[in-house]
Amino acid sequence: MNLKNRHRELLDGYCSGALTEAEFAELEEALRGDVKLRQLLIEYRTLDSDLRGFASVPTTDQPASQVRTIRRLRIEVWSMAAAIVILLGGVAFLGVRESHSQVEPSLDHGVAVLTQAIDAQWKDRDVRQGDSMAPGSWQLTAGTAELEFYSGASVILEAPAELEIVSENGGVLHVGKLRAQVPLHAHGFTITSKEVELVDRGTSFGMEVGAESGTAVHVFEGKVELFKPGSDRHQGAGVELLAGEGRRINVGGGQSVIRASDVGFVSPLEFDRQSQTRQQLGFEHWKQSAAVVAHDARLLGHYDFETPSGASRELINRSSREYDGLTGAIIGARWGVGRWPAKGALDFKRPGDRVRIEVPGQSKSVTLVAWLRIDGFDHPFASLLLSDGWDRPGAVHWQIHKDGFVELAVWHGESRATNNSRSPFVMRSSDFGRWIQLAVVYDGDAKIVSHYRDGEPLGVIPQPEVVPLAIGKAEIGNWTPPSHDSRQTRNFNGRMDELILFDQALTATELARLYENGNP
Repeated sequence: MNLKNRHRELLDGYCSGALTEAEFAELEEALRGDVKLRQLLIEYRTLDSDLRGFASVPTTDQPASQVRTIRRLRIEVWSMAAAIVILLGGVAFLGVRESHSQVEPSLDHGVAVLTQAIDAQWKDRDVRQGDSMAPGSWQLTAGTAELEFYSGASVILEAPAELEIVSENGGVLHVGKLRAQVPLHAHGFTITSKEVELVDRGTSFGMEVGAESGTAVHVFEGKVELFKPGSDRHQGAGVELLAGEGRRINVGGGQSVIRASDVGFVSPLEFDRQSQTRQQLGFEHWKQSAAVVAHDARLLGHYDFETPSGASRELINRSSREYDGLTGAIIGARWGVGRWPAKGALDFKRPGDRVRIEVPGQSKSVTLVAWLRIDGFDHPFASLLLSDGWDRPGAVHWQIHKDGFVELAVWHGESRATNNSRSPFVMRSSDFGRWIQLAVVYDGDAKIVSHYRDGEPLGVIPQPEVVPLAIGKAEIGNWTPPSHDSRQTRNFNGRMDELILFDQALTATELARLYENGNP
């Protein structure tokens, strides 16, 4: 075999995850000295990523689905570039430094955080609770959102509204309504409109801006100063307003005195009450949907992590399958709070934390669904559900790799590339501590493995051959090989509050519905 063919064989093995350690080292050495080979690897991975991405999307004419597909492909291509950097093990390549995590670079360009939201929808923005918000225009088209600026000031914004975030010390309210709470260390927090510049002097205030009605300012506590936008604050004193006072500044510049009223503004207390009500409704909706799942004839095991006693060391199986092994034995892991304040979860932190179960029989097809909160990556692999050992036909290993992929590995009788079905899995820094749903479908009839995140496909991997899955004795949240090799430790660092096992392949539509029913 000539050198070019050998290199192509190594590239094929790398893309399919089939390289041995020796072959990996051989490819690494070749990449160091061959620019064209590095470029060829990018082409291989880009093509592989595109094909998997398009195969993973259900047939649809909806533009939104097309947009999600494009976003997903972009993520996969960047994941591929990062993987090549990792492969080179410290060599400066494409101007990017080595990275050993699937987490996107932890650069924070934000000056505020979206801390709570009720039915919030943003124009041309994909933002979730816990995400940082960078300077720029933020248009809230529906719902209510609470923003906490890095200065310490908090703002409740009500739709429809457009807030241009300028810095950690304030922004411009172009239209809409907000209420601000400003602690002592955030004095000087400033909100500007076309008609007025409001500078806080230690207060709670409300501002409402209309295209035709101008700007209304209401001071609930403390005091503020009002200036003409763009004026030099040091050249003259502004208009000082105290608690209970207000001003209306018309579009033409005229002012009128008004009495401050908080009736039209959502208070922090009311916002928390509404948020708690929505959380309770979401929790009740999930419980109703879980009751429906319990009667699904395809259900093999269902762990809802709900227990009458927080001291229980059993993880109850809610499916109708009568097999004692399906009741989990909790080892080390402690009970915590799940997706909702009233929901239970197990906290996996230490190397010994795990749940032991035994799943009987064999299945030609299997669907696994888990709700989890990832708190960090302590090891290369984070275990979700792994069969004991790795040397019997049908053994299953479902896990996340910190370098950027989620994997379902199935033993076929010998080591081969088709054992491992991987899809890109990228996490932003803000994803840590956030609940997500992961699912994988092993479809023996269609001979494919499909990975999902939050109800959306991550990738579809063909299976040249299939074997009946036999999960057998297994561990949730951990896996320790017989040799106890510390390099193989795979304990999951985070929380899990639901795990569902079906003995058939669920459709993409069914998985999307499961996500929506459980989305906190």
